[in-house]
Amino acid sequence: NVRRREAMKLKQAVFLMISVSAFSTTLQARDRTIEDMWKDDYLAIVKDGVRALKDKDFDTALAKLTESAHTGNKEAQYYLAQMYLYGWGMEPDYQKGWVWLNVALEQKRRKWEQTYREIDSALPEDFKLGMKPKVDEYISLYGAEAKDLKCFRYKEIGSNIKEIICEKRYY
Repeated sequence: NVRRREAMKLKQAVFLMISVSAFSTTLQARDRTIEDMWKDDYLAIVKDGVRALKDKDFDTALAKLTESAHTGNKEAQYYLAQMYLYGWGMEPDYQKGWVWLNVALEQKRRKWEQTYREIDSALPEDFKLGMKPKVDEYISLYGAEAKDLKCFRYKEIGSNIKEIICEKRYY
């Protein structure tokens, strides 16, 4: 009887350890992107880029924001567009700025749409038409669908304004 109880306790302990291990692995797996990047690393790249931009360390900002924009991060795409359009730390490059701004606008933020309208009204129609193939190419490479983002409608408490937010999926 004593042996049976000890054997049963041992089996229960082993089962519990396996269950905890499996659950832990499942939780860890949900912290990675489909490209096998840790969630913290994915978020840190854009955070470092924005911090560098605020510190006027434009070389670091450009490198970090470009890296993050290539992973599909909408915030990085928006700030990268700003760098190119306004010439922060470089000569303005309206082509690159326009392309990145359009890719970022898969995420509908009021402030971003206002920036878009201002830039849109300042650019000639033939420029915008000529850039459409490049915008389409970048959306196919770095857009929400290509980079496994989920986009959803969001409304702040106490506001009637709806925005679309895009976030990276984690597995």
